[in-house]
Amino acid sequence: MRRLVVIFALLLAAPMPVAAQTESDEVQEGLDLLTEGARRLLEELTEELSPFLRQLEMQLDELQAYEAPEILPNGDILIRRKPDPEGAPRPPEPAPEGEEDAPIDL
Repeated sequence: MRRLVVIFALLLAAPMPVAAQTESDEVQEGLDLLTEGARRLLEELTEELSPFLRQLEMQLDELQAYEAPEILPNGDILIRRKPDPEGAPRPPEPAPEGEEDAPIDL
């Protein structure tokens, strides 16, 4: 009877480390799959958002050409353009009204 108990205990104890190791491997494999999925998701989001982010960056650069908004006593809001540094090219001025439709003499 004593031998049966010892044999039974050995049989029960033997698969335990193997089962624990298998569960650990499965957990690690699951974590690896989650990590890979998250990496792919972030890469795809970066690719899709990069044109938008470039455009946003350009617009933020344009904002630096203006001073902080100023609220006048009558409620109007002024946003003044900062003075251009010497030699810096200015953006083209819009054409006055009426000249856009005028015929061009060749």
